[in-house]
Amino acid sequence: MSRAYLKQKEFEGRVYHYLDVGSEEHGRKTFRLWVNHDLINFDGKGEAYIEFPVLGKIVRTEKGSLVLRPISGWRVYDVGVACGYRGTSEFSVLKPEPSEYELFGYRIFYSERGSLGVENRALINTKADSVMIKWYRDGRLYGDAPQGITVYHFDGRVETIDEVPDGIEALGELEGDAQ
Repeated sequence: MSRAYLKQKEFEGRVYHYLDVGSEEHGRKTFRLWVNHDLINFDGKGEAYIEFPVLGKIVRTEKGSLVLRPISGWRVYDVGVACGYRGTSEFSVLKPEPSEYELFGYRIFYSERGSLGVENRALINTKADSVMIKWYRDGRLYGDAPQGITVYHFDGRVETIDEVPDGIEALGELEGDAQ
């Protein structure tokens, strides 16, 4: 599970929690995600956080704000892979099917203009119990794999198979070899 600490704003005597998602050119965020108070946890120091995957759904309000709400049957996963030094990372969703999820992409720049690396990630709304991605990365990898497949399970487990170039077809071949 990945933990994301929240910021807060007070307005008319009420406290609202949010997460600035992404870190692009000159520290600009990709988008702001407001978080419903029912999904917030607090650590020993009283700091507010959420853990991905989270039971809920990201919805867009009439005015365009993104809000993470506790909606039964839905899950939100944070997916992606780190890039190499001065490189980039990309991914594509293999499972669930495109009609079964909604993707909110964001980027993380490792320097003000991204010259030290740009990591592409996403928050994914789905009803599925797991999300499988095929990923690629370049740059100086220092022995790390340039491609692979990662499965994010709702219970927090993350399984990665490195050096698998062809996605689901390659996994099918691996399963065939095991029998």
